[in-house]
Amino acid sequence: MKVFVSTHPFSSTSPLPMQLVKDNGIELSVNEHGRKNTSEELALDIKDAEVLVAGTEKITEDVFKNAPHLKLISRVGIGLDGIDFDLCKKYGVRVAYTPDAPTMAVAELCVGMILDVARKITDTNINIKNDIWHRYMGTLLYGKTIGILGMGRIGKSLIHLLSTFNMKFKVYDIEPDLAFGRLYNVEFISKEELLTSSDIVSINVPLNVKTKDYIALPELELMQNHAILINSARGGIVNEKDLYFALKNGLITSAAIDVFEIEPYKGNLKELDNCLLTCHMGASTIDSRTDMEVQAIEEVIRYKNELPLKNEVYNNA
Repeated sequence: MKVFVSTHPFSSTSPLPMQLVKDNGIELSVNEHGRKNTSEELALDIKDAEVLVAGTEKITEDVFKNAPHLKLISRVGIGLDGIDFDLCKKYGVRVAYTPDAPTMAVAELCVGMILDVARKITDTNINIKNDIWHRYMGTLLYGKTIGILGMGRIGKSLIHLLSTFNMKFKVYDIEPDLAFGRLYNVEFISKEELLTSSDIVSINVPLNVKTKDYIALPELELMQNHAILINSARGGIVNEKDLYFALKNGLITSAAIDVFEIEPYKGNLKELDNCLLTCHMGASTIDSRTDMEVQAIEEVIRYKNELPLKNEVYNNA
C-alpha cells in the first residue's frame, strides 16, 4: 500500500511514526519541499498514493484528480478546513483525524498568550535587550471574566487550566456540555453577551462557512476597550483588517494571534505593539507532534488491515 505524507516535517520529533511505517510494510513517500505544500505541489506529488497523511494544506480537486487510487485522508491534527467533504464524497475518499493529540498543547499556548499579553512579558524582554528598563502595569487574571467561543476539547481544557486563577467563565457554544459547565461554574450566554461582558475573549471554534469572519468590526465594537482577544483556532475566523482597525483605534486593548488567513503572515498587524503574533504553533510541542503523527499512522494501519478507524470523520460507504 502506497502512502504519501504531505505534512512537514515528519517523524522529526520521534522515530516512532517512521518505525510504525516500517513495521507494517507501508510504502511511504514524503513531502520533500522543506515546508508546507501548496495545493499545486500536492497535486503533483500525490500520484498513485492510496492514502494521504495530510497537514493543513488545502486539498483541491486537482489533488483528487491526480490521485485516482486515493481512498483515505488521515489528517495530522484537528482542523478539517482544508478538506472539502463534497469532493471526498465525489471521489469516494474516507477521512480520519487526530483530535485528542494537540488539545492540551493548544490550550497551554492559549494560557501562555493570555499571560504574556496581560503582563507584557515579551514587550519587557525586548525592552531590556534594547537597554530600556520599564515596568509595565499589567492586569491580573485573578477574578477576571474570560469568554470562550466554542467549548469543545480545547475550550474545556482551557477552562480546566485557568480554573486555578479563580476566573469567571462565560461560554457561547451551539451544543453546550451542561454537565462540564456545572463542574466549573460556567455561565452559558449568547455570543453578543459574551463579547460585551468579557475581559478576555478566546476563540476556540473550527473554521467553516459559518465561522468565516466570525469576529469582525461589529463584534469588535461590542467588546470592552480594555479587553484582550486570543485566536489560536484558525485564520479567517477573525477579520484581520478589522482587527487592525480595532487595535489601532483603541476599540480593544490588545490581541494575541497564532493563526492567519494566509501563512506565513505578512500583514499589517506586525506594525502594532499591542498585538502578539506567533506562527501557528499551537500544537508545536514534541509530545503533541509525536502523538499526532503516531495516531495518523495508526489510522493508516487500521485501514490497511481492514479494521474500523478510531477517529473517522467521513465515510462515503
